[in-house]
Amino acid sequence: MACVFNRLSVWMDPVHRNGPAQMACDEALLADAEEAVLRVFRWSEPWVSAGYFVPWSEAQATRPDLPVCRRWTGGGVVVHEQDFTFALVAPRSETWARQRPDESYRVLHLAAAEALRAEGVDAVLFDGGAASGAECFAGPVRYDVMSGARKIAGGAQRRTKRGLLHQGSIQGTGLAEEFATVLASHLAGETVPWNPPELFESAVSGLLREKYAREDFLRREVP
Repeated sequence: MACVFNRLSVWMDPVHRNGPAQMACDEALLADAEEAVLRVFRWSEPWVSAGYFVPWSEAQATRPDLPVCRRWTGGGVVVHEQDFTFALVAPRSETWARQRPDESYRVLHLAAAEALRAEGVDAVLFDGGAASGAECFAGPVRYDVMSGARKIAGGAQRRTKRGLLHQGSIQGTGLAEEFATVLASHLAGETVPWNPPELFESAVSGLLREKYAREDFLRREVP
C-alpha cells in the first residue's frame, strides 16, 4: 500500500505518565502539531482508559482493581497493562486527517497490520460488523486488527478544526518499544525524530489540571 504520510515525526516519549497525564499529553500534541507526529509512550502503572461517552459505572466495573482515566476520543474501555500504546496526530493539511472516520481508521490499521506481519505476527483487518459491550478488546469492530480469532489492535479518534487524533493500543503481542520504528516506516516514506517545544509540558499540565484530573470529567455519566 502507499504510505499514509510523506513525512512522519516520531516521538519516543521518555516520561512514564499516569492515565490522566497521558490523555492530556495527546490533546496538547494535537493542539501543537504542525506536522504528522507519532507518539509512543509507556504508563507509570497499569491503567484503564474509557472512551469519552462510556458511563463511569461501566468503566469502573471493567477492572475494579485498576485506576481509570477518561479519553478525549470515543470507543470503549481498554485495559493498559503490557500493551503497545501510541497516539498519531495530523493537522488538517494532511490528507489522512480529512478522510472519513472509517477510511482513516482502515488506512492506519492496514499499515499497522503490515508492520505487525513484518515482525512475524499474523495480522489481518476485521471486516465484520460492530460488537456489543463496553470493553474494546472483548470484540472487534470493522477494520480492527485480528490475529486468528483474537483482536490485537484497536483505536479511537477525535477530530477538531485543527486536525485528527488517533489513540491506539496493540495487545497480546509482546512488542518492544522499538516496534515504533517499524510502524513508522509503514506509515511514511520519511521519518524524523520529534522533540516537544519549550512550553509543551506546561500545556500538558494545564490540560491535566483543568480537565483530565477533574472528577466531574472522569465520572461523567452518559444518558
